[in-house]
Amino acid sequence: MIIIDKAKNIFKKAILSGATPHNLTRSFCMGLYIAFSPFPGGHTVMMVATKYLFNLHFPTLFFATSFNNPWTMIPFFSFDYAFGYWFVHSVLGWEPTWVFSLERFFGVGKICVWSFLIGGNVLGVIAAILFWPIMKKLFNRLVSHQPSEYRA
Repeated sequence: MIIIDKAKNIFKKAILSGATPHNLTRSFCMGLYIAFSPFPGGHTVMMVATKYLFNLHFPTLFFATSFNNPWTMIPFFSFDYAFGYWFVHSVLGWEPTWVFSLERFFGVGKICVWSFLIGGNVLGVIAAILFWPIMKKLFNRLVSHQPSEYRA
């Protein structure tokens, strides 16, 4: 039990150290957008850049960005592509010509790059918008119920 209490204390200090509920919410939602973004290998760069560009709370940003990790990368990118393919071809009615043929490497057909890029960005924006009120309420409650040593 001592280890669990120490872990909770470390988590609270990291999340609440000098951050307002609004900044925590912005950081979480930006991290969620980055997690869905379709730029493999660029998540760390995006995370560090947005931290400094928008003055975000790094532990919260890192936590949310970490939803897309090596174990969840394939489902995230598959969902990005499937959603993007539906959005580009069915909703927009666009038949882009910029595609990669993977037949030589994997024996499969063509991959629409635009479906992947557009799908990941649109899903990231949707996830950030949908989670904004939830996280705002959660962080308001979390900050207001913490002792003053954790608050900004």
